[in-house]
Order: sequence, then structure tokens, then C-alpha cells
Amino acid sequence: MSIREYALRALVPVALPFLSLGCESYAPSPEALAATTREARAAIEAYVDAVNALDVDSAGTFYSAAGDFVWLEEGVIRYRSARESRESLAGLAQMASSATLTLSDLTVTALGPEAAVASCHFVQEIGMDGGAGFSFSGAMTIVLLKEDGRWLFVSGHTSSSPAQPEASATRGGDWLNVRVTPWTPADDRQKDLNTDSPLYQQ
Repeated sequence: MSIREYALRALVPVALPFLSLGCESYAPSPEALAATTREARAAIEAYVDAVNALDVDSAGTFYSAAGDFVWLEEGVIRYRSARESRESLAGLAQMASSATLTLSDLTVTALGPEAAVASCHFVQEIGMDGGAGFSFSGAMTIVLLKEDGRWLFVSGHTSSSPAQPEASATRGGDWLNVRVTPWTPADDRQKDLNTDSPLYQQ
């Protein structure tokens, strides 16, 4: 069943009260939506556990095989199928000696009995044999649908956090300390004053 069919099925209970002309409402109960939220969150947590164990076989089963599957990174489509996502995960596992995926501020919202959307901040740390490894972080959004009793990822998007720490660079043998600082209106006012101008110093 395609993503669109699942989405329509999830929306039917919401639409029925408007189509029934006074008949009994079939809107999902608060208890059903709460159960959806718990189950979808549990699926995400199980996926994280599998990634951190470098269990590609288990983690790969969380990607839906639906034809509409899509995963974006930085606003660009990166994977168009569960197979592509699994292959990428397998490639990462082959070069990594350890993986630590940490989610924070995880929010899961039920869209219906069998649909949910989640958002969070993530930090991915990768350890490598004989090397220091690397890490990256940012925001993640996941759309989940319940397929054959399992909550699966049908769409997702990640975006990197902007770099804001102090950095060092070399130019002509001199070290330059680079600091990212927020702009304030006083910056432009100071430029307007141009205190280095002879006119200002008079």
C-alpha cells in the first residue's frame, strides 16, 4: 500500500463526522491518539538502539518499502527508497568502529491512528579504528506510518546545525582567531560614526 493510501486511511476517521450528516462520530479517541504517540516514539527509540549497536539488519527494517519513500538532507532529496537508505547505513557501519546517535527534544504528534510525525535535535558521533572519528548534529523530522503492525519511516529530513564555535586558521604564517558573534544595531551605528575619520576627531 502506498504512502498516499495510508495517509488517506489515516484521514478517513477525521473526515467521517463531516460526511455522516449527524451520524455517530468516528474521530479517533484521545486514548487512541495517545497510543499512537507512544508506539511511534518506541519505534524511533528502537531504531536508535539498532544504529548505536551498528545492527544494520535491524535498523534497516525501519525504512518503509513503500514506493513513495523519500529522505532529504539539507533540503535535497538524498534517498528515494528504503534500499538506498539501507545501503548508506551499511556503508557507514563498515567504516565505523562505534556509533552514538543521541536524540533530544523528541516530540511525537499523532496524525491519526496509523500516522505520526516526529521532530528532534540529533547528534551523531562516529568512531573509527585508528582515527579520531567525526560527528555532526542538527534537526530531524520523521513521518511514520503503521504498516502490518509496525511503525516505519516513510519520509524524513535532516538539516545541519550552523557552525558557531571558535575556529583557528592560518594565513601567511600568522594565526587568526575567528569568533562568531551576533550582530547588533550598534555595529552599524559605530560604522556610521567612523571614529577613525579626521572629521570625527576634530
